[in-house]
Amino acid sequence: MRKNHTKRERLKRKSDINRVFHEGKAVSCTGVRLRFVPNNLQYNRVVFIPVKKFGNAVERNLVKRHAREAYRQEKDRFTCGGKDIAVLFYPGKKYDFWERREQLLYLFTKAGIISKKSFAD
Repeated sequence: MRKNHTKRERLKRKSDINRVFHEGKAVSCTGVRLRFVPNNLQYNRVVFIPVKKFGNAVERNLVKRHAREAYRQEKDRFTCGGKDIAVLFYPGKKYDFWERREQLLYLFTKAGIISKKSFAD
C-alpha cells in the first residue's frame, strides 16, 4: 500500500460529506469526533474538519496538517477498506502532533477501523 495520501483517498464532494454526517456512526473523545460510513470502494476516503470556532486559520491548518500526517503514517494498519471518514476537531486544549496521533489511533480503534493489536505498537 502506498504510504502517501493520494487524491482518491480524499473525501471532497459535499454530497459525500453530508452522507457521512447523516448516515454515519460516530465515536468521540475529548476534542475530536470521528464519523464513518461504508462506501462501495476498495479504499478509505477521509476528510479532516475543524469546527467554525476553531481558532484562526493558522491553527485550523495546523490541526489538519497534523491529522493528515498521522493518518498517512498509520493507514497501512487499517484492517478494512471501503469507508468514508470525517474527523471533526473542536477547540480546547492545545495538542501537539503526538497527542493528536494518539487521539486518532484511539478513535480508529474504537470504530473498528484499526485492530487493537496494532494500536499497542
